[in-house]
Amino acid sequence: MSSQSIWGSDRTLAQQAKPFLRWAGGKQRWLTANSYQLPSFNGQYYEPFLGGGSVFFHLVRNEVRPFQAWLGDNNLQLVRAYNEIRNDPEVVIDSINSLMAAYREAHDKRRFYEVIRSNFNDALPKSNTAFFIFLNATCWNGLWRTNQKGRFNVPFANPKSDDFMPSQEQIVAVSSALRNARIRASSWENLVNAAGSGDFVFLDPPYYSDSLQKGSPKYGSESFGYEEHARLARTLLSLQSRGVSFVLTNSNEPEMLALYRGLNLTVKEVMVPRAINSKVDERQAVGELIVSNSLQDYQDHASPGVLLDLEILRKTRQGNQDPR
Repeated sequence: MSSQSIWGSDRTLAQQAKPFLRWAGGKQRWLTANSYQLPSFNGQYYEPFLGGGSVFFHLVRNEVRPFQAWLGDNNLQLVRAYNEIRNDPEVVIDSINSLMAAYREAHDKRRFYEVIRSNFNDALPKSNTAFFIFLNATCWNGLWRTNQKGRFNVPFANPKSDDFMPSQEQIVAVSSALRNARIRASSWENLVNAAGSGDFVFLDPPYYSDSLQKGSPKYGSESFGYEEHARLARTLLSLQSRGVSFVLTNSNEPEMLALYRGLNLTVKEVMVPRAINSKVDERQAVGELIVSNSLQDYQDHASPGVLLDLEILRKTRQGNQDPR
């Protein structure tokens, strides 16, 4: 299949795409040391826990062969943002420009944020993509957390500058990269059930460590507990029997290690820097698990695509302070 039929006529533009969201649990840091774990594949790409899409954009930039992608997430507002950028990038760009013009004129930035957050929540389940991106960019650490009623409730991070929203060029590049991706608000089961021989599935579920924490779950109103992880682990065996390559990431708890090894799945223990903590100096490396049927030997290098991911992440976070 030609590049033109997958990503449109401007393949170069698609390969400039980077994550346009800051997403808690995103894979930018993971990719710096583990991008070599992603296998080559000759079929389609599936990612049912999409979030910030770091792995998808990394593959778009680095895969020699264009591929079709099936992307999904149970966050309806997130999926709508991806679809609107893919289908109507000019509308998103105009909305972002109008919103930012109002933000720059606002004397009380925190109050402006709270009004946008309230308006966003009042419109649910419908959503405004510019509002969604704005809240993600200006909230504390890109943490998309909702209460039991599904209302977004993360506080304002007080950015040090107004240069935190994705640029017009970024939105256009993302739109091109998504040109022939199918993006669905779907359960992970529905998405991965379609994968077949030669396809690659990347799975980054809410980590088991999050379900062990008391209080509101990090990613929404529903917890992804042990039974959900066990069901997902058993699904890996089904993928393997169908000739599907997969890579799954999770936190390194004894229960998860026993679960995967009990199913005779190949597990690798790695250390990854922690991105979420109210104190910057306490963002230490933590243990994670990589479960895969295609683990590769280590190669001591990081690709240019990964470095681009990290650069945009650093620039965005420089403009945000932790809430006090």
